[in-house]
Amino acid sequence: MEISGITVEQQGSDSEYVPAKQDPSPPSYGVAQEDAPPTYEETMTSRIMKAKEESSGNKEFAQNVFKIMCSSALCLIISAIFAAISMALPIAMIVIGAQKKDDCPAEPFIPIYMIVFGACSICSCCVSLGSCAKKRGHEDTEEDGSLAGRCVGCFTGILSLFLSSWFIAGNVWIYRTYEPSYDDSTADDYCDKTVYLLAFWVTTATYILIGAVICAACLCCCIACCCAASKGNK
Repeated sequence: MEISGITVEQQGSDSEYVPAKQDPSPPSYGVAQEDAPPTYEETMTSRIMKAKEESSGNKEFAQNVFKIMCSSALCLIISAIFAAISMALPIAMIVIGAQKKDDCPAEPFIPIYMIVFGACSICSCCVSLGSCAKKRGHEDTEEDGSLAGRCVGCFTGILSLFLSSWFIAGNVWIYRTYEPSYDDSTADDYCDKTVYLLAFWVTTATYILIGAVICAACLCCCIACCCAASKGNK
């Protein structure tokens, strides 16, 4: 007979307590996999699948996938690394523009453009990183309609509009001056070489970055659609 999980074998008048045999083998791989928490890839895939089911069209699906990417931990990490790297360039623009403010008679607005563009870029980067962190921390709550959220959204929109306008003005000032004199500081077309080349390549690199972001966004949308279609077929 059994007493509290222990098998008792009776032999005559004496009884011996023999522990019940237990299976020492570990659980099978399938059982262990079922009990394991979902991985990051599985969580993202399930969220993309859910967004696909809840979306009424490709445009809404792309918007939902973009929101999922923005609220992910990977986005926060990438944004932090990108912000740390990209902070150096605006700071350099501010410092050089302030030091060489009177060293570009060919176009006096170029150093001013560098100072303002650098300061606004730092501000925009900080706002974007804070917004991504807030979405990550409150992804399951609905706080987008709060007063703080509306104020941040309004400020971001105004800042983006100003940056776009200032960037267009900088294009005019920089490209119409190409290429100034770097040697004779008394000439009317003189501009400090460091000031002009930094402003020129920052502006040109911005176009390259915009093109790369558009290509990456299209690639991500295509991959998301393919993943959702393959999961749906299964």
